Amino acid sequence: MKKIIILNWVLKIFIGILILAIPINECLRYNMSNEALTLIYKDSVFGNYSPYIMLLRISILIIALLNIQKGLQGFIKDGYFNFKSSERFKISGYLLLIMSIIGIAIVLMCMKQSSEIEILSDIIIYLLLIAIAIGLLAFSDVVVKGNILKTENDLTV
Repeated sequence: MKKIIILNWVLKIFIGILILAIPINECLRYNMSNEALTLIYKDSVFGNYSPYIMLLRISILIIALLNIQKGLQGFIKDGYFNFKSSERFKISGYLLLIMSIIGIAIVLMCMKQSSEIEILSDIIIYLLLIAIAIGLLAFSDVVVKGNILKTENDLTV
C-alpha cells in the first residue's frame, strides 16, 4: 500500500506541474511578436493552430493522469477491488490510447520535416504509450474480476 501512496503523490505533483506549465507557456507565447510566431510555426502541419493542438493533447494527458490518480486514491480508500477504480483506469486507458494514436498520426503527417531518427523515436514512444493504455485496460478488467470474486467470497463466508 505504501508504493501506491507514493505513486499517488508523484502523480499529484506531476499533474500540478503540467497544469502550471500551461499558463506559463501561454504567457511566453503571448509576449512574442506575430513575426516570431509565424516563423516558429511556418513549418508545422497545423500552422498557427499548433499551440492549440498541443494544448488539446496536454489536456487529454492531464485528464488521463487525473483518472489514474483518482483510481489509486480509490485503492487507498476503498481497498484494491472496487468498481470506481476500475472505471477510472478504463477511462484513462482509452484516453491514452486516443492520445497516442493522434500522436502517431501527427508524426506521420510531419515526416518530411523531421529526421528518420526523430520519427522513429517518436513512434516508439507512442507505441509504448499504447502498451501502457492496453495495460491499464487489462488492469481494469482484473480489478473488476477481483471485485466479483471478493463479493462472492464475502457472500460464502
